[in-house]
Formats: sequence, structure tokens, C-alpha cells
Amino acid sequence: MTLAEFWPLCLRQLHDTLTPQQFDTWIAPLTVGEENGVWVIYGKSQFASNMLRNQFAKVFEAAREQWAPTQQAFVFKAGRGQVYAMAAAAKAPASAQTPELPAAATAAAEAAGRSAVQTAAKAAGKKSAQEILAERMRQLPPESSALQSEPTEKQAESQKQKHTQARAHEAQRYVQTNLSSDYTFATLVEGKGNRIAAAAAQSIAENPGQGYNPFFLYGSTGLGKTHLVQAIGNELLRNKPDAKVRYMHSDDYIRSFMNAVRTNSYDVFKQQYKQYDLLIIDDIQFIKGKDRTMEEFFYLYNHFHNEKKQLILTCDVLPTKIEDMDDRLKSRFSWGLTLELEPPELEMRVAILQKKAEAAHVDLDEQAAFFIAKHIRTNVRELEGAFKRVEARSRFLKKPIDIDLATEALQDIVASSYKVITADLIIDATAKYYRIKISDILGKKRTRQIARPRQIAMSLTKELTNLSLPSIGDAFGGRDHTTVMHGVKAVAKLRAEDPELAQDYEKLLIIIQN
Repeated sequence: MTLAEFWPLCLRQLHDTLTPQQFDTWIAPLTVGEENGVWVIYGKSQFASNMLRNQFAKVFEAAREQWAPTQQAFVFKAGRGQVYAMAAAAKAPASAQTPELPAAATAAAEAAGRSAVQTAAKAAGKKSAQEILAERMRQLPPESSALQSEPTEKQAESQKQKHTQARAHEAQRYVQTNLSSDYTFATLVEGKGNRIAAAAAQSIAENPGQGYNPFFLYGSTGLGKTHLVQAIGNELLRNKPDAKVRYMHSDDYIRSFMNAVRTNSYDVFKQQYKQYDLLIIDDIQFIKGKDRTMEEFFYLYNHFHNEKKQLILTCDVLPTKIEDMDDRLKSRFSWGLTLELEPPELEMRVAILQKKAEAAHVDLDEQAAFFIAKHIRTNVRELEGAFKRVEARSRFLKKPIDIDLATEALQDIVASSYKVITADLIIDATAKYYRIKISDILGKKRTRQIARPRQIAMSLTKELTNLSLPSIGDAFGGRDHTTVMHGVKAVAKLRAEDPELAQDYEKLLIIIQN
């Protein structure tokens, strides 16, 4: 099989197996070529090429082994090659593609000329019954065509009223549930930091109250906790429109309880919350230290758990680390599924920016997306804020969003976040992250618990500073430059093979640069 035959098939397979964000971000822009009999996949930049090798080499090799097992393994390079169109999707059987005539029209045709159809069938020989019916339909008097005519003005007005009523009903639903129509699974961008949580959330939306109850989601501000938990509520209502769902911030729950205390309306307060099939409370940590509120929530929690109704809670820390929280509640918060959302990795940040650009109907240059994503690392909220600044500048100046415009729009953010990164700073951050002593990193110990963080710190120093290998060796206790080189190569290999180590490396990058 030639490359020209293989690549369209490979594109189709990746399109059908990867997420739309992964395919559009990394696969669709690729070009290919052949050098000395070896197939080459070209990325637009060296960064893109490295990312492809680390993240997608296995899926490319699986496709090659399926269709071209005798061909050598792919080579990944930065450059420009040949473009091939993706193979068409597999077609359905011919019988499944044959359009059906409207039931009323078919009945009219049969009533108008059943004998004519039978006669035509004998004369036509190979013609199908549906083809003969279609021909007969074309021979019917003009009056019969009224069956397929466009809707009358009265019908159109009726349809318009139904559409208006449906929109009003939907708007009322969002008022009653306090959900946002923007927060759905369709608009959620998945990455390493939220992939498990997103899968759990979809499972909960399909079977609320069954497996993961409560669902406790925690993480720093701006990582998408609210989007994810509201997506569960929207998906549940899409599947079960009659479900009773409510999203609220813990402040609203506290105010509601305080009002019940002031007006002596406890029974109304209790029944108000017991009616819901799904209750989502954001930032539950704010009820800490409020004894009566915590006690009332304890009884509400027990009701939801006993009745197998779904409770979803978000927080900024683990349940066990919430200070001044009732110990009974801490324990119950951990009964279901507790998951952490982590800062988005570079690939996810780029995908988020591209999705925002698509929603805003603006063109976002790939280099500009990488520039923004590289400098805004902490959370999704800041990333969205940076994109809005760039988008506004693009609209005001009527210029496309390229790297020059992005640099101008974010120059103050980039300048304020800039700081001199030294080997000492990296060594200190790595020691704190792995909870080891700085003297251990600089010392002679070669145990795995010490050697691996030392190699990671060396690799980070190579990436984040302009120090030469001998200078890095001097900073790490007077080591030889070959030791530094070995450590950098070892970490690069492990990042491609060990997702946990790769995640540690990304976290340290964020910690050091911020």
C-alpha cells in the first residue's frame, strides 16, 4: 500500500476514534511525505512534532500495522509535505439509503392507480416497487400534490407559536433550575486534568443517585468545576425533562436557612429542598463554622442518601481538609466519589481557546493560540479572560488574531508574569514538591526517591534557563555535564511513557513560572 492510499484511511480512522478537539487541533493540520522509503508525518512546528510523537505515536502505529504492516515505523518532523483528503465514511447498505415516500402520499398513489402500478411492474421487469410508485406519483393529478405542498399560513403560524412556547418553556426551566444553558457536555473541553471527572459526570447524568452519591468535586478556582456540575444537570433534564433539578451556591443555601430561622418556617425550608431529584451546591466549604446550618445540611444529606437522590458538591480542598466543618459531614462527603480537577495542560488550553474562537466566530491563528496558552497556565477562567482581551482588540482594530496582535493585547500580563528563573529557584520548588531536602538533590544519594526528582529538576533547568550543561552540572553539586545530559534524556523518555511523571513535570512548570 502506498502512502497516498494509506493516509486517507488513517485520517478517517483517527477522525472516528479521537475526540473532535484532539483531531481538529493535532491531526487535521498534518501533512505527510516519504524520505528514503520511510513515511514522514510533518507537524507545523518542532513543538507540534514532539507533541505528536509523545501523544499520538501509538494510534498512528496501530493504523500502520493494520493496513501497511510491512512499512517501517513513522518518523515525525517539523516541515511541510503532501496533503491528502480524508477517506469518506463507510456507506450504509443501498436498501437503507432508499428514500421512503410519505405515508399519505403512498396511500394516495395506491388508491389512485394500484392496477396501473401492477401493470407497470410487469412491463418494467427490473424496476423496484418503490421506483414504480415514484413514477406513478409524478403522473397523479395536480390535486394530489396538495399532500406534499408547503404548510399553509395557518399551519406556519401554529408552528411559530409552538416554537415560541417551547423557547419560553426552556427559558422558564433555566430560571427554575438556576442552570446556565452554556454549561453542557458539548461545550466542555476535556483534557488530562478533567477527563476522569467528565466521564464520572456523564455516568451520573445517565443514572443519578445510583453509584456516585455524593459526587464531590474539588480543586482551585477557575478550573471548570461549575461548568462540569451544571453540565450534569443540563444532561439529566435533556434525558428526563420532568426531573427536578436545582443548582445553587452555598451562600444561597445559607441565606435560605437564615430566612427560615427568622420567619420560623422550618417545614417549608425542608420541603423546598427535599423535592429535588438532583441538588448541586457550589463551594460547600462556606457553611463551615455555622453550626445550625451544618446541622440542617446534615439532615438534608441523609435524606438524599436514603432516598437515592443525587447530591453534587464542589469545594476548593479535600473534604477532610475543610477546617471548622462538622466531622460527621466530612465523613459523609467522602462516602461517594471524590475527584480533583487539575490545571489544564497545554493541549487542553489550546483546545479551549480554539473552541472559544469558534463560538465567537473569529479566526484564531495556531501560533497565537499557543502563545496565549503558553503564558496563561493557571486556570481556565484567566485563559478565557485573556482570549476576550485578544478578541476585543481584534474587533476594534479589524485585524486577524495572529501572534503579533496577541502579544500586543497581553503585553502587560506577559510582562507582569515574567521573572528571572534560576537553577536555585527550580531546585527549591522541586524539593518542596517531592518533600525532600535541597541537600539531597545536591548530594550523592542515588536512591530512586532522590535521583528521579534530581533529574526532573535538571530537565526543568535546561528548559527554563539559558544555562549550559556544564553550568547546570555545577549548580547541581558539581556534577559532570554528561550526567546532566543523561538526566535530561531520561526525563524526556519517561514523560512520553509515564503519564504520572508527565503530570508532575507540568505541575512543576506551572509552580515555577507562577
